[in-house]
Amino acid sequence: MKRRLAILLALVGTLLGLGFALAGGASAHATVVTSDPVDGSRLAHPPSVVTITFDESVGLGGASYLHVTDQSGNRVDNGPAFHPNGDATKVADRVQPGLGDGTYTASFRVVSADSHPVAGTIRFVVGNGVLAAPGATHTSTVNPTTSVAFDIARWTSFTGVALLGGAWLLLTVWPQGRDDRRGRAIVWTGWGLTGLGALSELLLQGPYTAGTGLSDVANWTLLDATLHTSFGHYLSARLVLLGAVALVLGRALQRERWRSRVEDAAWPLAVAVALTFSSVGHPDTTNPRWLSVTADTLHVLAMAAWVGGMVVLAAAVLPRREPAEVRAVLPVFSRVAFASVAVLAVTGSYAAWHGIGTVQAIFTTTYGLLVVGKVALFLGLLALGNVSRLAIQRQLATVPVAYAMSDDTVLDEQAAGQADDLGEDALSATDAERLRRSVLVEIVLAACVLVLTAVLVAQPRGKEAIATRELRPAAASTDLGDGSSARVTITPGRHGTVVVDISLSSVAKGTKIRATAALPGQQLGPIPIPLAANGANQFTASNVNLPAAGDWVISLVVTTSQFDAVTAQVKIHLY
Repeated sequence: MKRRLAILLALVGTLLGLGFALAGGASAHATVVTSDPVDGSRLAHPPSVVTITFDESVGLGGASYLHVTDQSGNRVDNGPAFHPNGDATKVADRVQPGLGDGTYTASFRVVSADSHPVAGTIRFVVGNGVLAAPGATHTSTVNPTTSVAFDIARWTSFTGVALLGGAWLLLTVWPQGRDDRRGRAIVWTGWGLTGLGALSELLLQGPYTAGTGLSDVANWTLLDATLHTSFGHYLSARLVLLGAVALVLGRALQRERWRSRVEDAAWPLAVAVALTFSSVGHPDTTNPRWLSVTADTLHVLAMAAWVGGMVVLAAAVLPRREPAEVRAVLPVFSRVAFASVAVLAVTGSYAAWHGIGTVQAIFTTTYGLLVVGKVALFLGLLALGNVSRLAIQRQLATVPVAYAMSDDTVLDEQAAGQADDLGEDALSATDAERLRRSVLVEIVLAACVLVLTAVLVAQPRGKEAIATRELRPAAASTDLGDGSSARVTITPGRHGTVVVDISLSSVAKGTKIRATAALPGQQLGPIPIPLAANGANQFTASNVNLPAAGDWVISLVVTTSQFDAVTAQVKIHLY
């Protein structure tokens, strides 16, 4: 038995390793690639169009927009925004002619291909205008309450489809379950939760992408916009499919076993329902799409078969304490559970590496940490299943009834004969209760996995999270004495060509400032930063090349008169 368990663990480890080795990059939670004009640039003449390019397709409509405003906050664009030449990776807006000198800000809010909102700003200067302070280059803005509600809705959907997955036992090896109140209740509860989750997601998507509160759940404009997206199409399809599932189950779960083509329709319907889960999230934006969606659909089906089977086993089969039923159900569940574990390992590792994308993201991003948590819980489920198996086998030494991690996935003929001889005493009430409690613990762990999955779906994946973080401005402040201070902001917060802004809290007439940048760890610098005054207390340098990642030291010399000067330094980390 130990040899077979070792083989299984080695197989899982090998599959995980292959998944990490073979999987490529992924795309999700759209990230700004470039813009025209470039953020922080100074233009001799005003642009006629402002264009922002993303690394994946983004949607317009509903709460999405691209607005251009002047320093006073007045709109200067000739909206609405559009996809230039039909390219869904680009969003553009025309600008009114004859713009004067000054700073202009382009604010955008779009919905990425995986249904999540992305918002941010870029700024540019026309003529001799002053470059205003930098804004947030790239953010994902949602209402916190709506976001939590959306997580709960997704968890409801996942939990529902998991419970609904337990129907396979009633449709195959446990026809007695059609007469069992608990077995039928589990399946219909799963159906209800799946439908409730889908409807909730459909209603919440509008407020979620618009960044508004739950009061907008009934906003018809937002709902109409959702229904015209691929997200709305797939959620609507799920609701229709669940209607068909109800008709099939209503016929199949009769008190007398029906064997008909209507019952056979349950299996393609199950695949179709699982496909609607895989087509509205990260897999839909991962290339090759067909492989990612297929792998995720198999992942959902394997999860439903395993978790749903465990729930039916613990809550319906074992409490009946019918040895004949247990002997019929456990071997088949064992084989299905074993296959489900293998499928979950392969598809999970494939999706994990696509999502994380880089070793750096494993422990430095929320997505990576959630994946680590899922893997830990998954391994806990495997370990607990093995402990359960050993405990039951010690109690039933003469009847090798198997659980999910069984050495032999079927009862051999000799063991089956022994079980028949033992009759009603083959599975005592104590044995059944111990197995039931063990499975209940596994169900709790599985529920925790579903919680992490629901949260994971809303997170930007590894590379995208790092890219988003690097696009944000990096800043630090230093004291100049006499109650004054300087704040240095570098945009974006990653090495390469950047814009350096320095703001002084108080400035005397005639104040001058010099600045240099150095990276002592790599013996780079000092690199001059050619600052130009942008008003009374702000100085800016565009197109500064800081060529490497690390902790850059920005040295300042602030001269207030012929005889007075203050030196200071700030340390800013660039990715």
